[in-house]
Amino acid sequence: MPFCPQCGYEYRPEIKICPDCNERLVAALAPDPNQVELFETFELCKIPDEVTGMALQSMLLEAGVDANLRDMRTSFYANVLSSMQGYWGTIIVAKQDEDLAKQVHRDFKKQFEGR
Repeated sequence: MPFCPQCGYEYRPEIKICPDCNERLVAALAPDPNQVELFETFELCKIPDEVTGMALQSMLLEAGVDANLRDMRTSFYANVLSSMQGYWGTIIVAKQDEDLAKQVHRDFKKQFEGR
């Protein structure tokens, strides 16, 4: 179905010009620059505690990797319960930054965990 590049309205295939804007219709619209782009993510690692998570997240951010620290604790009747998985949280990064994130994680482990 063709679209008007001006108003974005979709028309039947036999229509070639937008009757409202008088613009030639196109096969697809250009992406909206105001729309948030979705991207694939992956879990870099599990975090044993909040301080470790914040330290690794900081190193990733300094390296240019947009890292999200996901707290796995749950709230239950105004109390915070620890995660049943045995870890505090996870670090989530964009799939496109996977190689750099893994390198920063290796450097972090060498520097702070002695591994």
